[in-house]
Amino acid sequence: MAGLYEIWQRAEVSRRLDVLSGFIAMCVAGDDDARRRLAQLIAGADAALSASPPDVGVASEYLDELVGWADTEWADHPYRPVEARPDEGDRQTRDYAKDLRHATLPVRVRDEMGRIELSLEVRFLALCRRPGLDCRIRQDIFYVAGRAAMALDLGHLEAAEREIRRMEQVGSMEPRESRCG
Repeated sequence: MAGLYEIWQRAEVSRRLDVLSGFIAMCVAGDDDARRRLAQLIAGADAALSASPPDVGVASEYLDELVGWADTEWADHPYRPVEARPDEGDRQTRDYAKDLRHATLPVRVRDEMGRIELSLEVRFLALCRRPGLDCRIRQDIFYVAGRAAMALDLGHLEAAEREIRRMEQVGSMEPRESRCG
């Protein structure tokens, strides 16, 4: 099974390929030669990413060629995608990585992850709906729920269940005297 860093690299290249190739496809809609060139570049990148093991370096070369093409032909185009800010790019890449990671897991594990994810959501919402919940406790619940979600993203089912139990413990604490304003 691929490591998380390799999955992250594949996801990052895939994300950037999807965004840029969609833009270029729009720009070359009426040009058969350009559409063929685009299709060849995308097919090459997809083949490199689908290889076993994936060849992220080769896929990145295809991506670089797309970037160069877009820079040459459509640098001033008002809808040319700009590189996402680091935080936004990471959020988008995280979504791609979750999908790639999820696809590598056996069905049994994916089913168990779904069960844990549903349990997390139900328990989180139940805790947040408790009347009179202290603001700090609510913040702690959000924090621990985020840790459980992150553990699920990484495929660590035991850690996710441990964080759900911890979230319930935090939610059962007595309210503190000071409230958040």
